[in-house]
Amino acid sequence: MNHLSTHVEIKGSLTFSQELLLEGRVEGDVFSTAPLTIGEKAFVKGTVNTRSVVISGHVEGNITVQERCQVKSTATILGNITAATFSIEAGAIFCGHSKVRPPASSPNPPPNKRPRTA
Repeated sequence: MNHLSTHVEIKGSLTFSQELLLEGRVEGDVFSTAPLTIGEKAFVKGTVNTRSVVISGHVEGNITVQERCQVKSTATILGNITAATFSIEAGAIFCGHSKVRPPASSPNPPPNKRPRTA
């Protein structure tokens, strides 16, 4: 797992392809195909688009994940969340809308939902 410590501040977009623990500050968009953990002291101001995320810190911006979004009790989120699965612990602050939808790589729809062919 990669690690950005509390002493790291990034102004600009952050892109990564291996699991990341973010404990610093990012002012810009975050994009990855890997899991992301946003630590308790972390601050993100920008959109987050990743495979999965566990949030314990502060996020100001919309969050889109292909799999699971887990919000811990210490988290503050000001923005919308779109995820395949979404959980939020008591005590977390969430100001926005959430949308739970199947993962983008979902297999064929159930038989009764398949389009008819001629």
